[in-house]
Amino acid sequence: MHRNIMNPTNTREARGENPFRLAGGTLLAPFIGNILQQRGITGNEAIRSFLEPKLHDLPNPFLMKDMQKAVEIIERAIQENQEIIIWGDYDVDGTTATALLFLFLQTLGHKKIRFHIPNRLTDGYGLNRETLLALSQVKQDKKRVLITVDNGISAFEEVLFAQNLGYLTIITDHHIPAKERVAADAVLNSKQHDCHFPDKNLSGVGMAFYLAMGVRSHLGKNDFFKDVSTIPNLKLLLDLVAVGTIADMVPLLGINRLLVKAGMETIAEGMNHGLTALCQLTNIDKRHIRSEDISFQLAPKINAVGRMGNARKAVELFLSQDQKEATALASRLIEDNKRRQRISINEYQKAKKQGLEGGQKDDSSLVIAGTFHLGVAGIVAANLTEEYGKPAIVLCRQEGGLLKGSARSVPGVHLYQALEECSKLLLAYGGHKMAGGMTLQEENLKDFKRSFDDAIYKQTQGKPYRKNIGADCDLEITKLFTGNILDQLCLLEPFGEGNPQLIFRDLNADIEQISAMGAGNEHLRFSILNGKRKIKGVGFGLGNKIKEYRSEGVKEILYTPTKNFFRGRCNWEVRITSIKVNNT
Repeated sequence: MHRNIMNPTNTREARGENPFRLAGGTLLAPFIGNILQQRGITGNEAIRSFLEPKLHDLPNPFLMKDMQKAVEIIERAIQENQEIIIWGDYDVDGTTATALLFLFLQTLGHKKIRFHIPNRLTDGYGLNRETLLALSQVKQDKKRVLITVDNGISAFEEVLFAQNLGYLTIITDHHIPAKERVAADAVLNSKQHDCHFPDKNLSGVGMAFYLAMGVRSHLGKNDFFKDVSTIPNLKLLLDLVAVGTIADMVPLLGINRLLVKAGMETIAEGMNHGLTALCQLTNIDKRHIRSEDISFQLAPKINAVGRMGNARKAVELFLSQDQKEATALASRLIEDNKRRQRISINEYQKAKKQGLEGGQKDDSSLVIAGTFHLGVAGIVAANLTEEYGKPAIVLCRQEGGLLKGSARSVPGVHLYQALEECSKLLLAYGGHKMAGGMTLQEENLKDFKRSFDDAIYKQTQGKPYRKNIGADCDLEITKLFTGNILDQLCLLEPFGEGNPQLIFRDLNADIEQISAMGAGNEHLRFSILNGKRKIKGVGFGLGNKIKEYRSEGVKEILYTPTKNFFRGRCNWEVRITSIKVNNT
């Protein structure tokens, strides 16, 4: 349903409500207020916390189960100069969380810190015994602390093994816990059934940040800091929280929204040499960074080194204290991403062909097994999900008759629940609503396909997923590009899961010029008349319809406003997602 939210009879004032005034004194545009109302954000306090959240609104970290235990373990490790090992994950969430805790412990003056990121291609996800044993033999400390970030909630045997080696273990994770509790010395996961923390949707890096909050608070009460100047400023770490949280596609509402919004401000200040270098080489103006810059530009490059097997480089980028070194590391990430793109395209074509030939056309899901590159299995699964509109799993053949893979889902289908129903056929599995991973014996593949498809069918009842590409409201481009509306739209950032990017519909767009762009002419560039002024627009993936769009007739377009940065200059333009000619 399209709504005309520019209608003055639908303003807050028309309804007898007091206008909302932003912190700088400017009145909130009625247009923005009505967008917020449409998204269920009403009342001045709700509007304030959404548009201008404050860090002092963050809940107390000690509301989280086991926080007190965790901070006492870390306090003792610092006092007794014990080694602390941070065990991360190879995705963006895991590498940012690893770097965050490493940097935080450094600011406390602790010297004996190491981090480990598994190799996606050879080690797999999470803790493993061989590496734990190797790490324990490097130094013969009788006491040491192991902290996991973005993993560990289901590492039952590995945690026991670590404890037998002398590790005190702290699990920080945000994935769905199993019914049985992992036997760590402290478990931080707001999804635990008896955890009273008010937000269940933190990312892995968000959990790590909350551990840092808890430690700082605890040490402060125990007179650890000599004076105010030695107390760590945790806002300086929020740039990593913003990147990891956006990349992991958790809902950008509540605490996540607050942390990400503050983190984007920290990115703008250029406090992290690695992120600054990556922004520069990606042609992103860090002073005006948007969530889509992180999702579509930074995150794939950070993920790429992990997909190619060496995610440690991403952590080293975030830890770099030298701009020249940071630039070299950022260049490495960009080169690995180009290589990843080439591999992904090839593997997707193989998987797509196999999917079409695999007799799964009418199934509720798509499960494909083959000799695929394990590092891009998740990307291929995501592309299959996008193309076929159903949950997809890509399984890669390993030695010993094993299959390892990644899964992606569609909105409304809880992937982890579906995997739970197939657990008897799986050697290991994990994940959340939209993504997951699993390992199984190839001899169980046929039964797994059937069991997984039955589990998906149970949730969907056989109804196909249809992507909603409707508009938030009808609004002519010429009306949007007036006054301060565009600037106030920035207050709705960050966009993402739970707060989708705004899409408007113009029923009578005056498109003056259309031209092809991109290496294969797959995209289009538009010029749209606004009086004597031309508004530029771009349509990604619309190049094959250039003849149709150049034809005469009334054009109805769906679009979203966006900022374009080029050679230090910033200009508003529109991103066009679809065009209808003569209402066809």
